[in-house]
Amino acid sequence: MNGEKERLMILDMIAEGKITADEAEELFKAMDVTEEATVSYAPSLASPLSQLSHLEALAPQSPTSGSSRSRDLMAALKEAGIDHVTLSDVQELQSKKITAEYVREMLALGLRPDGLSEWMDLRDHGVTPRYVRELREMGVSGFDVDEITELKDHGVSGKYIASLHEMGLKDFDVEELIELSDHDVSAKFIAELQQAGFKDLDVEELIELSDHDVSAKFIAELRQSGFKNLDVEELIELSDHDVSAKYIAELRQVGLKDFDVEELIELSKHDISPKFVAELKALGLKDLDIDELVELGAHDVSAQFIAEMNSLGLKDLDVDELVELANHDVSPQYIAELRELGYKDLDAEDFIELRNHDVSANFIKAMRDLGLKDLDAEELVELRTHNVTPRYVRELQEMGFKDFDVDELVQLSNNHITKRFIREMRQEHGEDLTIAQLLD
Repeated sequence: MNGEKERLMILDMIAEGKITADEAEELFKAMDVTEEATVSYAPSLASPLSQLSHLEALAPQSPTSGSSRSRDLMAALKEAGIDHVTLSDVQELQSKKITAEYVREMLALGLRPDGLSEWMDLRDHGVTPRYVRELREMGVSGFDVDEITELKDHGVSGKYIASLHEMGLKDFDVEELIELSDHDVSAKFIAELQQAGFKDLDVEELIELSDHDVSAKFIAELRQSGFKNLDVEELIELSDHDVSAKYIAELRQVGLKDFDVEELIELSKHDISPKFVAELKALGLKDLDIDELVELGAHDVSAQFIAEMNSLGLKDLDVDELVELANHDVSPQYIAELRELGYKDLDAEDFIELRNHDVSANFIKAMRDLGLKDLDAEELVELRTHNVTPRYVRELQEMGFKDFDVDELVQLSNNHITKRFIREMRQEHGEDLTIAQLLD
């Protein structure tokens, strides 16, 4: 028998499990021995060729046998420009169900993979001749194996491409097709946008609109609200900040009417609801503009906060004062505590100053317990500014100094007249030192 027939028989033996790959390799090596070599054909099958002779009778002779399929596959691969195929190559190709028919159909469709690895990549990614044919019918051509496998991996079907073509969207590259598919940009979505007047959108704009849930219905409702010439960027901003036609209508019902896209976004971004605007009006804040409303929202000034301030006597506060109170953590509770201690005539600015210097109700009570009972707001701030604490006053009293005013306490603190310093000075100059002498 000739060498070609023997090789095909060996392939059949492997496919049918009659010999191992290692045994087959040995047989192939034996076939390379020159015709002059002496070979024993003993029944013991001592040599690889004797094994082949022994197994020859077992080889199937059907035209549909493994040898026929292998021969067809190698012939098809040769047509594809692949002349050298090893035993392991054939095994791997067959394991991936790459047949002669598969190869020839792909070639007929104009797809010519470069080498066995690309043929196997096609199979690994489930690329069938039918899939390639659908792409070709949709005018998708010129793509290499990597590009076609990418399309397949991302579920870009011929039907999807056809639907895009019907909308007049053609000449996409692979990356654009994949992006459109990945972002669920359907032909229906595009058609609705075109009917809404957006006929010249590019791929990036279509993807942005889809990602930000800008539907044709959303656009139509905004137009009915008076916003007729919105561009893609404005539509996306409005959608991202939940500015709906309903929100616009409700704002108008509470008296806000002249606003543009940017102002609507600012209102929504800072949680300025129609309910909030109505509550402010009920509290007497009726003529606030959009910037003032945004300012209140940005600094968490609620209607409840304003109502509580009113109940404490702080009425007619403007937006700047309300914002300052909120920013400096001047709460209704803080004001109520100071009012209980007798500070009833303070205005918003006074409360902010006291709060900034950490003058608390407890601080005032502690100073009163030490005899400093009639401190005004300015004096309280002065003590705090110069770090005169209740503990410091108590230590001075323990050293015998009881009658001092705020200015003296500030000077003592500023000059670091401590309990230890007083002891040292008394040891050196006597026990009857006055505050003035200590300062000197």
